[in-house]
Amino acid sequence: MASVSAVVLIGSSHQNDNGFSPEWIAELWEGDRATWVFRPQTGNRRVRRFHPASTAKIFDAFRSALVRIIGTPVDDAEEPRQLTLVVVILDKSSLKASLAKFKALKGLDVHLAPTAWSRVWDGWRGKWKLEE
Repeated sequence: MASVSAVVLIGSSHQNDNGFSPEWIAELWEGDRATWVFRPQTGNRRVRRFHPASTAKIFDAFRSALVRIIGTPVDDAEEPRQLTLVVVILDKSSLKASLAKFKALKGLDVHLAPTAWSRVWDGWRGKWKLEE
């Protein structure tokens, strides 16, 4: 069974502030096969799905999907694109291996929201597990 292991909020940057207006939510579903699901938050757009060729290609699939959705390259210029990404990666996500690649996305506001700690129910042991 697949579950979401990372979420990226995508939206228009505010020119004078640290905030943004979310336009898309990208969910990384991992299980037997990874899938990026881009859910629109505004307008009459449809949900889009993108399937990475392998676990090693998860970030590349995200970047390609982002380019297709926003219609402009994201990592080839220093000019600001007025686009913000807020990236939340859960502890066991395959996307963790690609953290440095988010830094290479020039022209975008990128915020990485790290997990400070997590408490998850361990069904095998029948108790809570705290990971810091």
